[in-house]
Amino acid sequence: MSFVPISEPVTRGIPNSEKPRHSRRVPIAVVILLLASSTFAQQPPTFDDLAQQAATARDRGNLPQAIALYNQAEQLKPDWAEGWFYLGLLQYSTNAYQPAIDAFNHLLQLQHGAPPALALRGLCEFETEAYDAALRDLEEAVKEGAANEPHNEQIIRYHLAQLLTRASRFQDAQEQYTFFAAAHLDDADLQVGLGLAGLRVPLLSKDVPPADQPLYQAAGTAGFSLLAGDTQEADTQFRQLFTRFPTTKGLHFFYGFLLFPHSSELAIDQFRAEAALAPENVEAHAMLAFTLMIAGRYAEAEPEAQHVLAVTPDMELAQLALGRSLAETGDIQHATDLLNAILKRDPDNLEAHMGLATIYARTGNREEAYREHQLCRSLAK
Repeated sequence: MSFVPISEPVTRGIPNSEKPRHSRRVPIAVVILLLASSTFAQQPPTFDDLAQQAATARDRGNLPQAIALYNQAEQLKPDWAEGWFYLGLLQYSTNAYQPAIDAFNHLLQLQHGAPPALALRGLCEFETEAYDAALRDLEEAVKEGAANEPHNEQIIRYHLAQLLTRASRFQDAQEQYTFFAAAHLDDADLQVGLGLAGLRVPLLSKDVPPADQPLYQAAGTAGFSLLAGDTQEADTQFRQLFTRFPTTKGLHFFYGFLLFPHSSELAIDQFRAEAALAPENVEAHAMLAFTLMIAGRYAEAEPEAQHVLAVTPDMELAQLALGRSLAETGDIQHATDLLNAILKRDPDNLEAHMGLATIYARTGNREEAYREHQLCRSLAK
């Protein structure tokens, strides 16, 4: 094969009618410019190019393209926090939960404790069944204000309530469901969730056997009525539950627990009914003892508290009920020992300080009584 210089016209093989009438040399400067342009076109995109393209794809709703572009941009600039956030958010939106967790891990290394990232990572961990990690992240996110945004609050609090129930932190779970009752938000999933928390069953709603769904949903419906302030409707619904499920343990306890902040006397009836139905339920006996003490029925509270402590010596609720009751009925030394033992573990326990204030006032120790009263005022704020 012969070499044809670029300065000579290439006409071989072209029909005569298509041959150029005039041949001319191509200036070497033009060739250099064309080669340079071709080389420039083949240069990889810069970080700024990728970031802009990723944002455009995200805004247009092209999530796969946006995810690919954010990934490329992060390879060029791994400390780009905004990119990790959007990458995690987009992957969460497409149900790619583990890659989303990885993205939020990168972000949280750059911005430790960022509430939105904690919340989203927690939601992803929930979906991957990493429940303990999800509980830690969502609880910390709420503490740091992630649930203060109205459009985020429902999903965060719902999943947190589910996880708290699974962890047997039933009272904390019920506090999360109070938000939904106050907002008059109520559906089947919420009802089952509250029913589980109220009946002290450490399950997620999705794990409830179909045969048990009616019980938990009905209990949750009654609970939401009371939390929303409709006491008459709640009473009707709970009484229907007692008739419908007469041997089910936990229903009276749930109703009593909801009644406790409003009426100690009504709560006493429910805790007593629960203790009769389930004598082995030390928590029911402890709540009965504590509520009797709050109602000023100290002589009745003492044997209930003693019963609990004989089985579970370290149950603080029963210790408080007994200590405060003994302070009122005259066994000062035993009461003082119990209440001081509680304060060694929990120095800010208001009930224990109130009990000691009563003891010191009755024994004429004015200085200590005054100190305890001041502590009570401070703790009650």
